[in-house]
Amino acid sequence: MQDKKFLVALSGGADSVALLAVLIKLLPKENLGACYFHHGDDKNQEYRRDAQVFCEKLCKKLDVPFYILKSKTLAKSEAQYREQRYEALARLQRDENFEVLATGHHADDLLETRLMRIVRGTGGQGLIAMSYFSGGVFRPFLETPKVELRKYLRSEKLRAFEDPSNKLLDPFRNWIREDWLKSLEKRQKGAVNSLARSLEILAQELQSTEHKPGTDLLGQNEAYKSQKDAGLSRSFYLTLTPFEQRRLLAQYLFSLGKRDFSQSQLEEIQKRLDKSQKVLSFKVSGCQWEINAEQIKVES
Repeated sequence: MQDKKFLVALSGGADSVALLAVLIKLLPKENLGACYFHHGDDKNQEYRRDAQVFCEKLCKKLDVPFYILKSKTLAKSEAQYREQRYEALARLQRDENFEVLATGHHADDLLETRLMRIVRGTGGQGLIAMSYFSGGVFRPFLETPKVELRKYLRSEKLRAFEDPSNKLLDPFRNWIREDWLKSLEKRQKGAVNSLARSLEILAQELQSTEHKPGTDLLGQNEAYKSQKDAGLSRSFYLTLTPFEQRRLLAQYLFSLGKRDFSQSQLEEIQKRLDKSQKVLSFKVSGCQWEINAEQIKVES
């Protein structure tokens, strides 16, 4: 992939700064750029302004082309923050011909994401959270804990600019990181690493199962296979057991990039689809569902 143009999603944190430092050594200078995405002026705006300046100075020091993007609206949830960020970065990629988006997601992020999905009841698909390269996004640090990235920065005599809101316990992810996992490690040394390994093994087993005949329900759905924006075949959905119906709905949502749904929301969608009405319209899990006699579809 060294011949492709890489755009680094640069926040100023240890993970993204380490990523930029590594890619500088691996890629031709003309194939690398970095972008800071400003989420808007709210109570955290002072940090965001300072982080933007930090990233700009870092890129100038490293002689890396730097881009700044800013949201026009304030997000109301972590999911909205993520959607805004990726949509803006995708537009920049198209405009500047960057073929790969590189992010600093690391082993700690992967564990936290899996735990959040287990708590939400997302199902087995929730464990298959992130991969090293998919959908044009490159995540090389998924086996590297953040403590190792900090060590690397010290060895390179680089510093990071961490978001102070990461220490707040209000966002669920932060509570998992700062309270629950630290309490678990204090109670039993090595437990966090063991938990991460166990979930990785389960995810690998599930991925292996996904490739067995009969388990890829989305692939069996003819309407989806024939036309990517056609949604699900309602007649195919009705041939499935209740468990398979929920599995198909989960696979469909994951294929659309939707991650923040729970088992109870899948059951609610299933309950709505059990009705005999030929035409239905409802909103569940942040998605607008449009149903007719032939198909089940989420409107973008």
